[in-house]
This record gives sequence, C-alpha cells and structure tokens, in this order.
Amino acid sequence: MIRLIDSFLNRFTMYRLVLYYLAAILGFAFIMSLFGAVPVKPLAILSTTAIYLIVCYAANWLLSRLFGVHSNPESSLITALILALISGPVSVVSDPRKAGIFALAGLFAIASKYLIAIRKQHIFNPAAFGIFVSDLVFHLYSSWWVGNIVLLPLVVLGGILVLRKISRFRFIAVFFVAFIAFLLALSVIQGLPFGMALQNVLFVFLHTHIIFFAVVMLTEPLTSPKHFSQQAIYTVVVAFVVQPQLTIGGMNFTPEEALLIGNLLSFLLNPSFKLSLKLKERKEIGNGIIAFSFDCPRGFNYRTGQYMEWRLPKDGMDNRGNRRYFSIASSPTEPELMIAARFYPRSSTYKQSLSTMGNGDPIVAAELSGDFVLPMDPTIPLVFIAGGIGITPFRSMIKFLVDTRQRRDVILIYSNYAEDEIVFRDVFDAAEKRSGLKVVYTLTDPARVTETWKGKVGFVDSKMIEEVVPDFRTRRFFVSGSPAMVDTMKNVLRTVGVPRVHVRSDYFPGYST
Repeated sequence: MIRLIDSFLNRFTMYRLVLYYLAAILGFAFIMSLFGAVPVKPLAILSTTAIYLIVCYAANWLLSRLFGVHSNPESSLITALILALISGPVSVVSDPRKAGIFALAGLFAIASKYLIAIRKQHIFNPAAFGIFVSDLVFHLYSSWWVGNIVLLPLVVLGGILVLRKISRFRFIAVFFVAFIAFLLALSVIQGLPFGMALQNVLFVFLHTHIIFFAVVMLTEPLTSPKHFSQQAIYTVVVAFVVQPQLTIGGMNFTPEEALLIGNLLSFLLNPSFKLSLKLKERKEIGNGIIAFSFDCPRGFNYRTGQYMEWRLPKDGMDNRGNRRYFSIASSPTEPELMIAARFYPRSSTYKQSLSTMGNGDPIVAAELSGDFVLPMDPTIPLVFIAGGIGITPFRSMIKFLVDTRQRRDVILIYSNYAEDEIVFRDVFDAAEKRSGLKVVYTLTDPARVTETWKGKVGFVDSKMIEEVVPDFRTRRFFVSGSPAMVDTMKNVLRTVGVPRVHVRSDYFPGYST
C-alpha cells in the first residue's frame, strides 16, 4: 500500500500536490455549503476565492518581472487558496469594502516574497503575512473557517499525503505533542479539572483550524528550519505561542502571528538562500546516469550528505514541475558542486531538460537541508548501504574522508542492477587505499552478470549483512536509495537485530523520473 501511495505521489511536485489538496478542500466546502453543512455562503466562497486567485496571480506575475526573477506561479495560487480558507468568505456585492481589503491582503502576501527577502529568499509565510498586515492596518481579523468538523476528514487525509510527500511526520509529531502538553498545562493552571482539560484538547482538534495550520502552513519548507534539532525548537515555540489560552501582556496571539514569530526564529536559526549557478560540466558516468558540476560559490558551506532543491528556470513543465531534490555528490573539499541523476527513456520534462543542459546553462539551487550527514565522532564504526543513484551522499562522505586523510571504520555495500551502473568507483578505490574503506558491490540482475564479475550477486538481505558485517550489532547504518529500497533495508536490519536507533535513512528524491 505504501509503495502504491509513493508511486502516486511521485507523479506530482510538492507544490502541485498542495495546490490540488487546497482546491479539493475548497471544492468540498462549496458543496457542503449548498446543504448548509458549512456555515458560509456558497457565493461568498466563490467570490473570496476568485478575488485571491486573481490578485495573487497577477501580483506575482508583475513583481517577478519587475524584480527580474523566474517565479513559480503555483506558489502564488497556493497562497491564494490558503487565504481563501482562513479569511471569512465575503461577497463582492454585499460587502465590497471587505472584498477590497481581501484583495489588499493578497497583494501584501505576494509582495512579502519579493520585498522582505534576504539573499533571494523570503522570510515569512506569505499568507500569514498578508493576513497580519490586513489586521494591523484595517483591523480585519481572520476567521480560519477551514477549522470545521465537516471538512476535518479531508483535511486529515490530504494532510497525510502532503506529509508523506515532504517527509515531515516527525516534524508534525513534535508540534502536536508540544501543543497538547502546553494546552493541558495552561488549562490546569487556569483551574480546569484534568478531565475537562482533556475534553478541551479533543475539542480543539475536532473543531478548530489547528491541524490545517500545522500541516499546510507550519511545514512550509521555505520558511521553516531544515534540520531536525532546529525544527524541534521552531515547532515547540510556535506550539506555545499559538495556544488559544495564552495571554502575554494582556494580549493573545493569532495563528498567523504565532507563525510569523516562528518564521523569524527559523531564519535566525538557519538563514535560507538561493544559489544562481551555471553548468560547468556534464558527464555520463554510468548507463543512464549523468553527473552535473557547477562552480561552488565562495562562502557556501555544506556538510557531506546534505541535499538541495534544484530548480530549472523554464516554463511548460509537466505535473511534476520544474523542481527536484538532489543530494550533493561532491565533497566540501572540492571546488565544484556536483549532483548526479538517473535518466530513463520516458523521463519527466524536468529530467529531459536537465539531461540536455549545456555548459553555461542556468539552474537555481536552494534549501540546503538534511541530517543524513557523516557523524562528527570518528570512532563510530559505520555501514553505508546504497541502492543505485542513492550512492551520491556516500560519494560526498567518502571523498571528504579521502581529502581530509581520515581513517574510519566504514563498510560500503553498493547495490545495482548491472555493473555498468556502478559509479564513482575511482573515489571508492582511493578510499580503500587511504581511509580504510571496505567496499562490497552486489548486482541484483543475474541475467546481466558477466563472467568477469568478482563481486556479489543478489539483493542485500539478512544473510549478506551477517556475512559482510559480522559486527553489525555495534555499527551505525546509513541507508540511501529509493523509498522502496530504504523501507526494505529497514526491515532487513530490524530482522537481524540492529537497533532502530542505529539506523539512519535518507529519502532520496533523485529517483523521481
């Protein structure tokens, strides 16, 4: 079932999925409003949604041209739909003044992406900022009418798909645990019996906006931290400030104010940025596998194993859009940034465009992220398990060990369908000589194994683990590959008795076609 879900999600970019998700909520809300199940008028929903869509799209189109940047129109539509779901729906005919303020809120939201940006990256969630300024200037408060129990099933089910797509279940879990803990504590402090405090928690989750707020707005990748330790601080702070019972200096915080405070904290913890790069070299390094190298900008620092979002400044892409996440295959010790990707005969328009890039062609890299990094403690014995193009973060780590002359106890198990798909062999050969790396190659397609092959044949299973890693119970395992491969390896390691805390996995989006 999980593989079917992942296969379905792989057809869309994160932006397209969120856009469809929000549109589905609004569409369902409109239908329910026809029957009186949602306490808003159908025409008001249509009117408000139309205002935001027109204003946000037009403002984004105009500002992107004024600032000379290539923007993603889907992000402006997402902002518009979020605003439509948290503003109290209004009819242009019955209340033109309020409708006009809504239009300004949409303008403020989109303008914040261009005017309040540092190093080409906006700081605040646009929808939250638009509502905040409208409240500040015109005293127009948001209603968050999306927090309706009739809409809750769709909000939850769609939210699960979004969280699966962006791999942020742990992020959301921390927020909800902190939110519940603060809500219970404040309720008890204010004299509410514990039983009633529990009922209060249930009411908040069933009848308010909190789930939508967390899934859609709190997790926005561009305005939230990239590392889990920072994410934990961010979510706990927002969970506290967003408490409906919290009063500081006689003032309560609205959800959008709580989120903006969190966004500012996120920026201080880990400033975001965008790198405008040009292709330096394109090289086929394996059967259907191409490596792309770019000059590394001065002052750009990253850790081995991290990944970035890579955007092609082109229009006319298919449903999967013009953005992909790729692990950085190069080491911080090298002068170039390198990524590598596998290409199939029927690739997406993104992969088709990427595969035909020529020297000097532009690409934008942003959102340096990931905790799948080489441990700081050099005494920890490690096992790297890579499937196919999932080798890229390990290439970064191993090249770093070679260049810094570190000797570590590392075993690399590298699985491919056939020998001509093995890449970066020169780096691994050098590491075997200089840093103590042990490499185990295995091929999974017996029909493509030649007589000269000296490695193993077969999938990485419990028998192979026990054979090549006899001390597996004392090692830390790093697993990188397709979602299906990673899930399989987790089960294998669990079967042989490797503690769950000793396994770190990397969801590798580069497998997307």
